[in-house]
Formats: sequence, structure tokens, C-alpha cells
Amino acid sequence: MSTFSSNSIRASFAALSFVSLAAQASLVVTSTNDVTTLTNTLVQPGSGITILSKNLISGQATQQGTYTGFNLAPSSGSSPTLSIANGVVLSSGRANVGASNSINNTSVDTGNGAYAALTSLAGTTTYNANVLEYTFSLSAGLNAISLDFLFGSEEFPTQSVTDIFGVFVDGVNYARFQNGKLIGNNDSSNFISNPVGGGLYASEYNGLTQKLSLTGLTNSGLSTHTLTIGIADTSDQIYDSGVYVANLRGIDSNAGGINPVPEPGSLALVGISLAGLALARRKAKA
Repeated sequence: MSTFSSNSIRASFAALSFVSLAAQASLVVTSTNDVTTLTNTLVQPGSGITILSKNLISGQATQQGTYTGFNLAPSSGSSPTLSIANGVVLSSGRANVGASNSINNTSVDTGNGAYAALTSLAGTTTYNANVLEYTFSLSAGLNAISLDFLFGSEEFPTQSVTDIFGVFVDGVNYARFQNGKLIGNNDSSNFISNPVGGGLYASEYNGLTQKLSLTGLTNSGLSTHTLTIGIADTSDQIYDSGVYVANLRGIDSNAGGINPVPEPGSLALVGISLAGLALARRKAKA
């Protein structure tokens, strides 16, 4: 092979590596506990939603924030690029978990306690709850809310404890996987493995879902509605989880064949083999 050809190939590989690294480094999280900033980022322009009251239940300023540039390309293989529009991140630990998976057990005890609706949903004690609570009204002709989310967890794949994420519309949780299971870390068919030291995605979380979407019906007997979006540790205060939430808007669930149950976004969920991750890590009980 000529020197020119060899150098050209090396330059091509370097350019491809740069593009891959740039894609993985694009996620920027800005921690804030300003509920107005969070709300303005979360609610889609022209959403048809009028926010009447808003409240953030959080342990510390770094537990939640806004994010931009969530477009994580895999470093190798055929795993999909993980992408979701700019929005709000809620966590059971720290909102900005970092852009590489260096440890198995990222854990921040925020000192925040349980949240009743999440505790009831999980069926066990919750800790470090991070919750946005709203009352709202919808424009005429709309009867539901919709939003997109992407969930990540340090609990995946070997922990028996299941951190919990819920989206409650007028008291009813609509956050479920397409198979009906709650949004937690123990359903491997809905996660892509991101092993420690593997560098597949630029995220600290050991497992991530693809973008998911949900529709939550409002109670037709009410003119003012409630929306609760929350995440929490369960059973103990360690091994954090986080959820990226975007595009909150009002919709007419009867239009366009919309199904008012949780469903995947446009990309199919992919289950990745857990081979090589057989060494179980067990939590110390709280």
C-alpha cells in the first residue's frame, strides 16, 4: 500500500473517531432547582397546556436540571443512537452523572425522603424522591397530555431493587413499558446495556432505554387537572437512576389513532445480551 493511501486511511479513521466522540460528548446538563426554568423547558411551545400551579419536591439543587444535545451515538457495534429532544432531567441522585461509565454504583443520598404516590406505585419504601407537581388546564378540544422520556439506571442489570418512575395524570400512572411493566430497572428487554468500562454510550448509567412516549388521559369530569412527574430510589438510598423528559403537550387522544397507553417512540426497543455481566453486585440493605 502506498504511503499516501495508508495516510489517507488513517486520516479517515481519525475523522470518524472524532465524529463519534463529538456525538457522545454533546449532552450538556445544567443543574437547577428553579421550578419556573424547569417548567418552561419541559412544556412544549403552543402545547395547549396552561400551568396553574407548580411545585418541585427535591433534596438539593443538583438533583434535577435542564439538558440539551441528548444524542448519544454508540462507540461501536449495531446499538442504536439514543436521542431525545431538549428537556428536563430528574434523578434520584445527581442530575449530571457524567459522560463516561467509570463505576458500577453511582450513589448520592440527597436526604430527600419518600413520595407517597411513588411509594404506592413501587409497593415499597422510596427515598430521594424528585418530583414535579402541577395543576393545569387544557385548551378546548384536548383531553390528554403527552410527553417523551428516556430512563437510565445504575441498578441495571443485576440489582434486585427496582427504582421507580411515574407520570400521574389526575392520580393515574401512565408511565409503563409497552409490555405493561412499570418503568424501573429490572426489565432487561427494555434496556440497552452500557457496561462499566465498555464506553458504549457517554453516560454513567449502566443501562438506558430508548426514547419512549406516553399519553395520559385527563378526568373528563374535571376542569382543572393534576400532573405529577417523579422518580425515586426504592428500598435504599444507593445506586441512582435518572429520567430525561421532554415535549410536554396537550393532545386530543381521539385524533390520529392515538392510543392512551404508554408506548415506544418511533424507534423499537432493543434488548442487549447481558453476557459478560454475570458478576452480581448486591446492595447493602438500608
